[in-house]
Amino acid sequence: MFIKPFKVKSNNQLKGTERKKLCEEILQAFPKLKDDEVQNLLKKKDSISVMKVVAHNGNVVKIYCTAKIPMFLHFDMPNLQGYFPTIYTLWQYPDLMYNFTTRSVVISKLSSGADLMIPGLVLDGPATPYSFGKMEKRTPVSINTDDNKAPFAVGISALSSEDMYMSGGRGKCVEIIHVIGDTLCQLLDKPLIRPELGKSIKTLNTSVDSITDELKKESNLEKEENLNKNTDDNNLEMRLSSNVDNLQIKDDEKSPVEENSNEILDDDNEIIEIEKQQEPLDPIQEMDKLLEYCFLKACKMTIKKGDLPMLTSNFFKNHVMAVCPSDQSLDIKKSSHKKLSVFLLRMKEKGLVDTSILKGVESLLSIKTNHPLFQNLVINEEVPIKQPETSNAPVIAECYKVTANVVPLLSQFGFEKGDIMKRADIRKCFTEYVKKENLQNGKILKINPQLAGILKTKENQETLTMEDGINKFIGKMTHTHGVTVGGTTSFFTGKLEPIEITVTTRTNNKKVTLVNNLEIFGIKMEEFSKECQGIGASATITDVPGKKTPSVLVQGNQVLYVYKLLTEKYQINKNYIKGIEFAPKKKK
Repeated sequence: MFIKPFKVKSNNQLKGTERKKLCEEILQAFPKLKDDEVQNLLKKKDSISVMKVVAHNGNVVKIYCTAKIPMFLHFDMPNLQGYFPTIYTLWQYPDLMYNFTTRSVVISKLSSGADLMIPGLVLDGPATPYSFGKMEKRTPVSINTDDNKAPFAVGISALSSEDMYMSGGRGKCVEIIHVIGDTLCQLLDKPLIRPELGKSIKTLNTSVDSITDELKKESNLEKEENLNKNTDDNNLEMRLSSNVDNLQIKDDEKSPVEENSNEILDDDNEIIEIEKQQEPLDPIQEMDKLLEYCFLKACKMTIKKGDLPMLTSNFFKNHVMAVCPSDQSLDIKKSSHKKLSVFLLRMKEKGLVDTSILKGVESLLSIKTNHPLFQNLVINEEVPIKQPETSNAPVIAECYKVTANVVPLLSQFGFEKGDIMKRADIRKCFTEYVKKENLQNGKILKINPQLAGILKTKENQETLTMEDGINKFIGKMTHTHGVTVGGTTSFFTGKLEPIEITVTTRTNNKKVTLVNNLEIFGIKMEEFSKECQGIGASATITDVPGKKTPSVLVQGNQVLYVYKLLTEKYQINKNYIKGIEFAPKKKK
């Protein structure tokens, strides 16, 4: 659910009464927790906030954070309700939920958005009806690894325990909600390292295939019984036939036993042939095959006529390596060619490409796409859909926070106190309310008692223009700004402070340039100071008297360089940069 970025609707700090209510609800949701343990998770000395977010799939989730660390999630949906602990809570109390165990290599798969499948489980001993606990479908669970008891994911069971056992070791086990490394974990300033809590299972069963083995035991027993029965019948026939006098078998006839033995031999030969066919190729041959496949695929799918000529090194790195299947690794040194130049020479001999070498540098000149190898190429995997790249340029939006004064009207449209709204959404809600109450007459707005209480109009005033009414209504809300950088949105109350560039003097009358308010626009000061060092001037982070946040100090008057860096690399709109007038004037 949190693999992709989410949108923050509101972020409020809990009051004392709200914190007390939260503790009570957590105790009810998790009976294993004691009161002092809940107090340890939600400490009084730490600030506790609730963040209301909208996930990429449209689900609304409340995230409760302690000292900016997400501790609990709350869902209120038809198919998902109640409180869920995050992995940071489970690191302190790992037995809070039922744990499924898997291998460490599975972590990367789940972090990429996959769900946990039953074949990926590790069980403590042989599979039994009780190996999967006693739970119903959609029960909250956590996932750890066999080498570390600390959970790394939280989700809900996709099947009941009985269905998991009867599935024969196949199917989905857990639908993942929250996993280590997702966007929820990125709320932290610095990532927390998963603690080592010891092995989760002492005696490990290597796989879940034992479930299938147990389910097949009965059928195997039946086969053995039938085989024994057939053997007894054959023995009986042989004894009867031995008692018959003068019974001879002709040379051109074969007994049933011989026929059966020949059939068995034939079957054995077939099995041997199949095993020979299934023998793995030599690793060098496999790499040669993969290299040629990736080469043909890159030439057919990613290279355009306007891209040529192209350096062969760039062609291999940006095109051939890029189309390699995700489950395989391409290494030309492990092939029979060893070098790219040797491989391209052989492709040139086959008439696939044309290359040239100038001053020791090889370039790809043309590709013969009408060659039969290109025409007969079959792509073995689906072409991934390219996701739109998220720009690092900050996007600034003017927003308004819902206050207690306007809640009576906006609550009719599903908004609560503290929610962030855009001006267009407020106008739409206000207009729909006016139409519903039949208060509009052309451009004139009639004021009913509810609007009079919100807009604080005079007692004898009965009408307003529609535009004035909307402006007055918006004026009763808190003015905020939303700054979105890399898919993450932060909200700032009041007027948005621009990036301020100033020039001052320090010891020995040396000029220095100070840059303030960078972090508001998602710029990390450590990274920015290193960028400023590229012009040969030292840059440090320092506290400036009278400023709420630290500033970046650059030696000399570097206003023009800083302005160019902000507008070109960080793509900050010049309207949000103040202090360009301090730049050194050009000499005539």
